[in-house]
Amino acid sequence: MDGIYTVLQKPSEDVYSTINQPQGKRAGAQQGDPTPPVSAAGKASSYRRPALVLLILCCLLLAAIIALAVYHFKTKEDPEKYTSLSSNYSSLLNQLQDLSRDYSNLNKNHSELQSNYSKLSGSHSELQSNYSRLQKENSELRKNNTELSVKSSILDKYCPLKEGSSKDSNCNLCPEKWMRFNGKCYYFSTDNMNWNSSRDNCASMGGHLVIIESKAEQDFLSSQTGCKEYWIGLNDQAIERQWRWVDNTTLNTNETYWGKREDGVEPDNYTGEDPLGEDCVHFAKYKNFTPGWYDASCTLGSYQRICETVAAIIKPRYL
Repeated sequence: MDGIYTVLQKPSEDVYSTINQPQGKRAGAQQGDPTPPVSAAGKASSYRRPALVLLILCCLLLAAIIALAVYHFKTKEDPEKYTSLSSNYSSLLNQLQDLSRDYSNLNKNHSELQSNYSKLSGSHSELQSNYSRLQKENSELRKNNTELSVKSSILDKYCPLKEGSSKDSNCNLCPEKWMRFNGKCYYFSTDNMNWNSSRDNCASMGGHLVIIESKAEQDFLSSQTGCKEYWIGLNDQAIERQWRWVDNTTLNTNETYWGKREDGVEPDNYTGEDPLGEDCVHFAKYKNFTPGWYDASCTLGSYQRICETVAAIIKPRYL
């Protein structure tokens, strides 16, 4: 440092004159320029400032080293404190190692959890899709079950579940509001029509005006008609006295159930109400008359009707 200081104190006058004098006037300065040069002491002061800062920093560093040395020797002088600090330091190191291992394990578990979460997300989406599909299928099944329940209640009405019934037996099924008897279905209307309209109405429902073929059938109808009058499917509109059913079969004279009046028998082809006579037959129970068939004008619209059709055959259900 003394060498540096000496150099700083003795700078060359040529250097000073070169730095301090503006260019172009250096020659004049050598020839007696009246401007005085800067003193050597001022120049040395400006160069000493960085060295002073460096010296201060060195002092601070030396003070810190001395303080650390004093602290170290003090702890050396107190073995218990030194041992405690060493033990705590070792414990902290062990804990740090444990934490590092735990952190690594947690990172690994986190990666596994992320992978499982991705798989579960895919499975959840698939389950949601399947759940929606099952909901739709369940809704359709409920709808079908409701329809089957309605149909089952209708079937049970005509084909009730009977334990021990023969599996070879069948049930006869009739449309709603039709009555079943001996494999046939009968509809007793509540409104009135003439004979031709009654015939057409029965045909529109898949049947025809009733054709009576046995005493049992006649008795069944008689039990259902009460005191009302109903058209049946017998007429002689084509040829007088040639009675035919609506299916164009000829009346069996051994299976007739004409009613009887006090003043005569049926059919009488009475022309008092219709000059064309009475060509159509209705079923009636008149007071003081024998219940049975009576001929009447086909144009009368004051009678109800009995329609007939064949019952559907179905297999019953068994336990």
